[in-house]
Parts: sequence; C-alpha cells; structure tokens
Amino acid sequence: MARKQSGLRKIGAYWHYSLKANGERVHGSTRAKDLPSARKVLEERRKDLLLSQSGVPKVPTLSTLVTLWLKVHKSVHSEKHWRQVERFSRIWLLPFLGARRVDQIRTEDVARLRSRMLEAGKSPVTANDALKILKLLCRFAMSLGSLRELPFRVEFIRVQRKPRPVIPAHRIREFLAAVDKEARNAHVGGLVRIMVGLGLRESEALGLRWEWFDPVQRTYCVGKSKTKTTRTLPVPQWLWDHIAQMQRTLSPWVFPAEDGSPHRPQFCRKALQRVCKKLPAYRPFSAKTRSL
Repeated sequence: MARKQSGLRKIGAYWHYSLKANGERVHGSTRAKDLPSARKVLEERRKDLLLSQSGVPKVPTLSTLVTLWLKVHKSVHSEKHWRQVERFSRIWLLPFLGARRVDQIRTEDVARLRSRMLEAGKSPVTANDALKILKLLCRFAMSLGSLRELPFRVEFIRVQRKPRPVIPAHRIREFLAAVDKEARNAHVGGLVRIMVGLGLRESEALGLRWEWFDPVQRTYCVGKSKTKTTRTLPVPQWLWDHIAQMQRTLSPWVFPAEDGSPHRPQFCRKALQRVCKKLPAYRPFSAKTRSL
C-alpha cells in the first residue's frame, strides 16, 4: 500500500510528487527514497512551476548555462576568450558543479573547488581564472533573469606580481637583432617591430591588413582591436621603410599563416622568451635609488 504525505506519495521504493498551480498539475518522481530528501525535491519542483507560470526563466544547472553561453557568445567574443571559457568549464567547473543549479552554488562549494585546483598543482592565477569564469557565467544567468545576485562570495587569491623585463630605448636595435636571430619564422621580426613602433597589442599586430595603411599620410588605422574601436596611428620612418621592403602576398593580411588566415595568439611568445633569457634586462633606476 502506497504511503502518502502532503503532495507526496511513495510508490515502491521512491517518493513521487504531485503539484497543482493555476489549474496545471505536474507529476513526477523525486528519485528519493527518504522523506526529507523528497520534500526538498518537492519544494524545488513547486518553485520551478511557479516561476515558469509567471514568465520567469527556470533556473538552469551550470551545465545547461555553460552550453547556452557558448552558443550565444560564439561569434560575440574573441576566439581566445571563448575557448578559455569552454576549457575551464569542461576541465574544472562542470565535473564538480555541472549538475548543480546555479542558484544552489554555495560559497563552500566554490572554495572546495579552488582547493582541489591548488592541490592538483595549479597556480593561484589559474584558480583565479576559474573563479572569474564562474562569476561570468552567473552574471549571464542574472542577465537572463534566472538569478538576482551571485549565490556565493569568494575573494580572489592575492598574487604577487613580478616586475617585467625592460629594454631601454638605446638598446632597441640590439633587441630587434636578437629577435631576428632567435625567430624561426620570418614573420616574428616584423610583428615585433610593428608592436614596438606602433604600440600595438599582439592581437592587433596579428590582424594587420594592407588596406588599412595610408601611403599618403603614412598612417595605419587599427581596424581590429580589443576595445572594438578604431584609431589612426602615425608610422615612424624606420618602420615604414621596413614595411616597404616586406614581401606582399595575395592575402589581405600582412602576416598570413600557411592556411591564409592570421597566425594564432602567442605566435611571438617562444622567440621572445629565448631573447629575454639571452639579453640582460635593464630597468630604470628610481629617484630614490639614484640618491643613494
């Protein structure tokens, strides 16, 4: 004989629920064998039913939210950012929190996930990146109306920043010569010169197009930038002479890869790392140091 509770009925080994709101009745299994767990499931199903009838989106699981974010933002964000969200979600977030509804992710859950990453040998920077992506996904749920606020409060780990190597202006020629020597692709030297001469990010230098150069004014219009804005920059004479000597191809890109598309991010990284190891880094003395 089936046992009954308010809104619940035990059939066999499992408790089943029955809800009715605004004339709509919903039945289903709680997949719970004990009454306390079945009551929690009943309350969650009642909340979902009321939210759906009021037009408010149902609170998704983190797995569903990640799938939706990746689908919506495939052509919105840069490929690098999109892949970073996909990779961190697949490797760290989903195995631990994927089945959890986003409004049920608690501070202790996030802290436990971070501890796992650190115990696995990941750096505090990587753990902070995972937290950034989790917050990004939750804010996406807030924009959908599924959350009112972040369900957890976890601060980022404070990381000591290292001073970056600095090459003084009078050693630029020596630096560029070292880059040409260490580079295994002829495009590396040109890319580094573009970044130095125009002050561009690597992504902006990789996206250089011939049509954005103005030979009359000797300027370059940055048509692909991180901030999604354009800006016109004067090209110094030494850089213009170098660009004029570069071999042009049928590709619209100044630095095309073998498949005709721009090179991938971090294209110059390995060559620059080898240069930095061989060239001593110079840092300008502070006023306090000079007075000693």
